[in-house]
Amino acid sequence: MISADGRLDVLRQRPTVYHLAQPPAFEVDMDRLAAATVEVLKECVAVTEDASSIVAVAVTALGDGVWPLDRRHRPAAPALIWRDGRSNEVLRRWRREGRLAAVAELTGTYPTTAHQTTQMAWLKAHLPERVASVRHLFFAEDWIGFVLTGQVGVSIANFEHTYGHVRPPHHHFFRSAAQTLHILDLDWMQPLLPEPTSPLQPRGTLLPAVARHIGAKAGLPVFVGPFDVLAAALGAGAVLPTQASSIWGTAAIHQRWVTSFSPSEIGYLVSHPQQPGRWLRFVATSAGMVNLDYWRELLYPEIETGSQWTSLELALAQLPPGCDGLMYLPYLSAADERSEETPGVFGAGFLGVQAHHRRTHYLRAVYEGLAIQAARILRRLDPLDVPLQEVRVAGGGAQSDLLTQLLAHAAGLRAVRPHCTEASLLGVAGVAFTALGYATDLDALMQTFNPPQTLYTPDATVTSRYRTQAAAIDRLLRSLAEASPEQPESAANELA
Repeated sequence: MISADGRLDVLRQRPTVYHLAQPPAFEVDMDRLAAATVEVLKECVAVTEDASSIVAVAVTALGDGVWPLDRRHRPAAPALIWRDGRSNEVLRRWRREGRLAAVAELTGTYPTTAHQTTQMAWLKAHLPERVASVRHLFFAEDWIGFVLTGQVGVSIANFEHTYGHVRPPHHHFFRSAAQTLHILDLDWMQPLLPEPTSPLQPRGTLLPAVARHIGAKAGLPVFVGPFDVLAAALGAGAVLPTQASSIWGTAAIHQRWVTSFSPSEIGYLVSHPQQPGRWLRFVATSAGMVNLDYWRELLYPEIETGSQWTSLELALAQLPPGCDGLMYLPYLSAADERSEETPGVFGAGFLGVQAHHRRTHYLRAVYEGLAIQAARILRRLDPLDVPLQEVRVAGGGAQSDLLTQLLAHAAGLRAVRPHCTEASLLGVAGVAFTALGYATDLDALMQTFNPPQTLYTPDATVTSRYRTQAAAIDRLLRSLAEASPEQPESAANELA
C-alpha cells in the first residue's frame, strides 16, 4: 500500500513457487501465482485503516517470458519466465542467419533467450501441443491484470522491446510486430498478440468477485505496467539524464535514459511512459543476487541474514581491494550471458586461487565480481547520452552497504541508496497516481517519491584498480567465447 506522497505503508509478499526449476528450464504455474497475488492483496487491505481510501490497484511484474491463455481464457500451459534458457539453439541459429540485427532495427533490442519470440519458436519446435492451444499471449503483469479485471491486453513496454516500437515507417504497433514476426518466420503468432495499452490508461476495473474477496471497493481502476525494470528506474528516482540505476534482484539490471533510438546498442530499449523521444536503455545480466545467495549458502550455511550477516559484511570490507589476487566471474546462468557483446555461456568461477585464500576471500570476490560487472556495463552505457554522474540502487542487493560501496568504487560514480529499495512498487504506483491526476509530470513526481538516504563516494585509487581488473575480464571473456564449443542441443531438448 503506497500513499500519494510515496510512503510505503504496507508490504506483504510471497515467494514465487516454480512449476519447474531445472536449469535451463524455469516455469511458473499461472494459477498458483494468481492465487498468491490475490491473497497478498487481501492481506494488504486487511491491515489498512480505511479500505475506502484505496483509489486504484497498480500491477508490475517481471518482464519477458511466455504467459499463454487458451480460448476459454484459462492458462494454456505453465508460463516460461525470463530465466528459461532452453531456446539457446533458436537464438544461435537466428544470430548465424543475421536475423537478430534485423529485428533490432524495429525493437531497438537484440532478441535473447528471455524473449517471448525466442521461447515461442522453441515451444513450437519441441512442445507443439502447448502452442496449439494458445489464443492470447501475455506477459506476467498482463496475466495478473486479467485476473483482476477480466480484460485482455498487453502493456506497451514489454510489447515494444519484443515486437517493435511505433516509429516511421511503422506507425502502429501491429505493423512493427508483423515485420518482426516475418523476419523470424513467426507470422503465425500475429493473431495471438493482444492490443498494446499505455500504463497511463486503466486496463479495466476491479472485478466484483475479486473486490469482495480482498475487501476492497468494486470498480477500482486497475493500471497494468510498466514491467518491473522500467518501474524500478522511476521508483528509484533515477529520472535525470545524468542518473543511472542498478537494480539488484535475482538478475541485475543496469540502465539509463537516452534520447536516441539506437538499435545497435547492447541491452533492451523501452519508451518513457509519458515523454515521446525518450527511452530507457537497460542491460540485464546474470551477475545478480543469485550469485550471493548461491555462494553464501555454500560458504556460510550457518549464518542467516540479519545482524550476523551485517557483521560478516563488515569483516569482508576490511579485505583489500582485489581480494589478494582472487577474482570471480559472476555468470551463474545456463543461458547466454545477455550483457556481453560476445555471446556465450560462460558460467561462473574463481580465478587466481591461492592456498592462503579463505572463505572470506571467496565471498568478498563474489561481491567484487558483481560490482565490476555492473561497472563494465555502466561504462558501455555512459557514452550513449550525457556523461553519467550518479547511480541509484534498488532491489534486495541495494540493502548491502558493501555491495553499494564497491559499485561506487568500480564505476567511479557516486552511488545513492534511496529511502525505499522497493523501487518497482513505487514506480508503478507513481505511474498510477499520475494517470489519476495527482501529478501532471511523472518524472517530477518520482523525484519527490523516493529521496536519497545514503551516499557512497568512489575512491580514485580503488577505481583505477578495478578498471584494470575489468579490462582483464574483457580480454578473458573474448578468449572464452572463442574457445567455447557450441552447447549441445540435446540437454535442453530433453527437458521438453
